Amino acid sequence: MKIEESGRFSVNKPPEKVVELLAKPEVVAKLIPGVGKIEKAGDEYVGEAQVKLGHLSGKMTARFRYEAVRSDGVVVVGRATGLQTTADFRIEVSVKPSGSGSDVYWKFAGEARGLAASLAPGIVKSALKKMAEDAAINLAQFLSQ
Repeated sequence: MKIEESGRFSVNKPPEKVVELLAKPEVVAKLIPGVGKIEKAGDEYVGEAQVKLGHLSGKMTARFRYEAVRSDGVVVVGRATGLQTTADFRIEVSVKPSGSGSDVYWKFAGEARGLAASLAPGIVKSALKKMAEDAAINLAQFLSQ
């Protein structure tokens, strides 16, 4: 089961400052709902996320890495496993100058498979969609500080 979400918001920071913040894994981890502390493991970053899928809740291990860090944005790819489910994700953020700040464009693509995804696809799809929306809200709030 696949989902894609995207959106845009504006902040009062120049594009280079936005990209500088997004290039920090501890910042990216704070944006993902339920993720606590992260650790570096080779070229990846690993953390745990507390997840709720309908009546089912528990921890998933999230691993992510930077596929690209450019002057106009970042691409983060990763995989979350747990609750007998695997979810692959890709987060793309591009930044364009706008007045004295920046327009931030984000895109989340995710694909879940496994027991929860096959038994309750609607619940898993809703949960992934909410996680993407919450991450975008967290990003907008963080960048507006």
